[in-house]
Amino acid sequence: MIQILKQRLTAVCGGAACVLFVVFSQPLLAQSTEIRGTGGSAATRILTQWNFLSAKENKVNVSYATAVSDVGIREIIARSVDFACSEIPLAPDELKKNDLVQFPLLIGGVVPIINVPGVKAGQMRLNADLLANIYLGKIRTWDDEWIGSVNPSLRLPRLPIKLIAREEPASTTLAFTMHLAKGNRTWGSGPGVDKRPAWPVAVERAVSTQGMGEKVKNTPGAIGYINFDEAFRGGLVYTQLKNRSGAYVMPWNQTFQSTATNAGVARAGEQLPLLIDVDGADSWPIVYVTYVLLDRRPKSAERARSTLKFFYWVFLQGDNMAAESGFVPLPSASQARIVGRFRDVLGPDNAPIDFLR
Repeated sequence: MIQILKQRLTAVCGGAACVLFVVFSQPLLAQSTEIRGTGGSAATRILTQWNFLSAKENKVNVSYATAVSDVGIREIIARSVDFACSEIPLAPDELKKNDLVQFPLLIGGVVPIINVPGVKAGQMRLNADLLANIYLGKIRTWDDEWIGSVNPSLRLPRLPIKLIAREEPASTTLAFTMHLAKGNRTWGSGPGVDKRPAWPVAVERAVSTQGMGEKVKNTPGAIGYINFDEAFRGGLVYTQLKNRSGAYVMPWNQTFQSTATNAGVARAGEQLPLLIDVDGADSWPIVYVTYVLLDRRPKSAERARSTLKFFYWVFLQGDNMAAESGFVPLPSASQARIVGRFRDVLGPDNAPIDFLR
């Protein structure tokens, strides 16, 4: 069984926000190596599942502290962890400056979630312009005629809309606001694109991905945004979204896959293109990539070997599990290129670490 070892609150970004850390790991197996990671929350559930299945075979135990991408980047630069996960990739010059190796891990989606009596998951249709006007405070109740015009089959109550947003700077907020800015000029020239924007009207704050889901689920009239796997596994009410081609689509790995395919992910290198409002009739409009960051010259070759061994197992055997959770595994050709780049992680002798032994 996966054990929750520790929960704590910590301040980040100069005390501007608090992030809930949840550290998971397996009970230590005999002669197993424990590796530590931290960063964005998007991959927490799937990392937990991968760790559970791979630990015995690899004799590697993963402890992952859920935070936000900024924390992961900070901790791997400080060499406080063996790896970090981030939905915000570092630029090549930053990787060089900090002597880091970066590679994409998997693809997922961000979805609006709502709590409207009588409305089930996938029934409501929303679009970027409508969402922007909701968060601009121009649409205040769920029976507004604008919402009704794109949802003629739904009987919507006269219920105040309660806006929920992440407390801490979050990559999901960045992706969500980027979608709003692309679909609404007022949003683009006003609050804009940010990990923690100045929301133009009052919002209720939710700490962490899990906190967002709980607050929306427990607040009648609420609307928020979250990683799809969290919405799916948590039984939350997600919506359809209108994509750039004008089609309303459901969030699922097929539409995330369509976005990735139309964006040319299979042809891309380690810096994947932005996956917001990608062309394509079946594309989901808010898609992100989770990246892994590693120390290029780790102090402990054994821990680095275990870290590489774990992610090698993920690329070999973790795809089906990721797909069943609503993620999109990277194309096989991309995974092969990434594994080849594992040779960039060097041991004390300045030679690539042999992670297959």
